[in-house]
Amino acid sequence: MSQSERLHWKNWAGNQQCTLERIERPATEQGLVRIVKQAAAAGQRVKVVGSGHSFTGIALTDGRLVKLDDYGRVLSIDREKQTATVQAGIPIARLSRELDKQGLALENLGDINYQSISGAISTATHGTGRALGGIATQVTGLRLITGDGSIVDCSAEKEPEIFSAARVGLGALGIISSVTLRCVKAFNLHAIEMPERVEQVLVRLDENVQANDHFEFFWVPNTGWALTKRNQRTTAPLATRGLWKEFRDDILVSNFAFEALCRIGRLRPSLIPRVARALPQTGRT
Repeated sequence: MSQSERLHWKNWAGNQQCTLERIERPATEQGLVRIVKQAAAAGQRVKVVGSGHSFTGIALTDGRLVKLDDYGRVLSIDREKQTATVQAGIPIARLSRELDKQGLALENLGDINYQSISGAISTATHGTGRALGGIATQVTGLRLITGDGSIVDCSAEKEPEIFSAARVGLGALGIISSVTLRCVKAFNLHAIEMPERVEQVLVRLDENVQANDHFEFFWVPNTGWALTKRNQRTTAPLATRGLWKEFRDDILVSNFAFEALCRIGRLRPSLIPRVARALPQTGRT
C-alpha cells in the first residue's frame, strides 16, 4: 500500500491524528484474536480506540487501528449480585440505559457519556466525590487478549497482579475484550449549576467538597468567575426541565454556542478575554 493509499484517523478534538495501514471493526472475540495474530505475523502494531475522546496520542499507530463500534453488547446483568459484564466497546450512555432498565447504575461517572467503557477505565476516567473512586475502581473482572492472541481472565482472585495493572492499563497489556463491573441501585441526582466568583469558590472549597456528594468547578480564564456544579443523591422523584429548556441549555448553549465561542477564540486569539467574559451566566439551574 502506498503512502497516498494509507488511511487517516484523528481524535474527537482533532489535536491528534495518524496515518495507518488498516482500520479493523471486529464484532466477535474471535475477530479480535484474529486481528492480533495477523498483525503479529505482519510485524504491525495494534492500537484500540474507543470514542477518541482522549486528548493524548494514546491511540495513534502506523499499523492497525481497532475500532470497537460493533463490539458493544451487554453479556449479562446480575441484579442480585449487582454486577454487569459487557463487551469492551459499549458506550457508557448505552450501558447506563441498560443498567437503568434493571434498576442499577454505575456508582460514579465522568462528564462524558460517549466514551466506551474500556476506553474510560484504561485512561483512568474519573468523576467527582471525595468518597467515590474513578470508573476503574468499579471493575471486578477483565478478559484480555494479549500480544500473541492468548486470552487471559483476571480479577482480584485470579491473576491479581495483571488485574491490578490492567484496570488502568493504557492498552499496554493487550486488548480488553470484556469488563465486569460492580453496580449500585439506580439513583437520582439533584443538580445545581451556577456561576460564582472564583475567590469565593476557593475560600469555600473544602466546605463544598465535604457538603456535596459531587462538587466541581471550572475557572473561566481572563475572568474572576467559575462555573460550579453540585450534585446530591436524592430519593425525590425525577423532575425534568422540559424539552425546550433541556434543548436550550444542553444543546444550543452548552454545545453550539460554546463551540462557536471557542472557534472565535481560535481564529482571533486577541478576542479570547472578551469571549471568556461572555461565558458566565447569571442565576442558577
